[in-house]
Amino acid sequence: MTTTAKLEMTENQYEQMIFGFYARWCESVTGNSRQFQQALANSSINNWFLMELTKCEAEFHQLTDRYVNSNVTSFDFQKCYNECTYRMFNIRPAALLETIKIKQGVKVFNTINQN
Repeated sequence: MTTTAKLEMTENQYEQMIFGFYARWCESVTGNSRQFQQALANSSINNWFLMELTKCEAEFHQLTDRYVNSNVTSFDFQKCYNECTYRMFNIRPAALLETIKIKQGVKVFNTINQN
């Protein structure tokens, strides 16, 4: 059974849910609106996010496949899906996010104490 079937969503509703999730995640890993917009539009960050989301969804299916023909509701599946995907807020692709800061003009200067 697919994720959309378990959550009783259309493909469009699922895509909107994922986009909203991605936008909230981008907001959580950036420091200002410019970084947020750059992260949201960055294809490498989006690809990384979708790859990690696929891992979360695999875990979701591993946990829920045995309950497909039982009395488990789509609400229960949604709660499980949320638990499996919530960990996304605890991980971030530091190297990819660093490129946003560099593109934005943030530079790191080493200060050398000279006497």
